[in-house]
Amino acid sequence: MKKEPWYIHQLTQDQLKLFIEEARTGKSNQKAFIGTITPDAVQRIESICSKKVKRIMLESGAVRHSYSKDYHLLENDDVFHYIDVVNTATDIQFSGKKHLNNIVLTFTKDINGKILFAVEVRVKHEGWLSLITCYRLHKKR
Repeated sequence: MKKEPWYIHQLTQDQLKLFIEEARTGKSNQKAFIGTITPDAVQRIESICSKKVKRIMLESGAVRHSYSKDYHLLENDDVFHYIDVVNTATDIQFSGKKHLNNIVLTFTKDINGKILFAVEVRVKHEGWLSLITCYRLHKKR
């Protein structure tokens, strides 16, 4: 039986939780389709970078990187806010950097303290946003 490509099936919350747990401790590099971008968020993002995006992906290497750095000050559930922050944040900016030749945007939102998600805009192949890293700007109180 042929395995379904990762980008066909959006993960459920339980599958996402398992994906993040495995990514934090594993060594393999996996990709996951974890959400869609709301029409309002599509417009906000397009007004900043002139790119159309539709879906949100997560790569295990980005999860592992984010949680492996103590100075990122992340709590256990912070990566779970990724979809919500993309869809609701109004503080979206160009990072001034590129990742794999794609522009990088930062999404910042206050969730018990400010958290920043650096996201690569991959417009080829259906317009994906892919997490590069995330961190808290200050330690949670």
